[in-house]
Amino acid sequence: MLVRILTLRFSTALDSFDDTPLVDFIKDKAVLSLKEYFFIKNETPYLAVIVNYEPVQEPAKTVPKKGERRKNDEWRALLQDSDMPLFETLRSWRAEYCKKEGVPPYIICNNVELAKIVLAKPQTLAALMQIEGFGKARVEKYGKAILKVLKQNSSPDKKPANGKT
Repeated sequence: MLVRILTLRFSTALDSFDDTPLVDFIKDKAVLSLKEYFFIKNETPYLAVIVNYEPVQEPAKTVPKKGERRKNDEWRALLQDSDMPLFETLRSWRAEYCKKEGVPPYIICNNVELAKIVLAKPQTLAALMQIEGFGKARVEKYGKAILKVLKQNSSPDKKPANGKT
């Protein structure tokens, strides 16, 4: 058990004691008890508050056991090794686009949605809209660029998306 003493001054503007320091202090603590003592100093009322508390321990972060996947690694289970080059190309495109536009990657699509694009290999905007997470607005905004990357990486004389050979 830990103890903290806080002194709260009476506020004429609030017409009560300003308890902001007390509220801020206890918001992340397990309060065991409070005792208050009223006193006046230089004609100003005060409350001394004695707080008995224990710190709240955050739950330990769970580390996946060997063989388990984290939720954000769900996309890996969807893809084969042969799908990884296209996935990485799409992910690189997304990173460059995000950097240029100043938006986080998940705004365009998350890794699971990228994996589903790799699996479906849509050739049209309508086909892209069939992928979960791609509604009309998202397809209108990013669809043509995604299809361009897919087209550049699916032709027999395939060139890398960056244009280098």
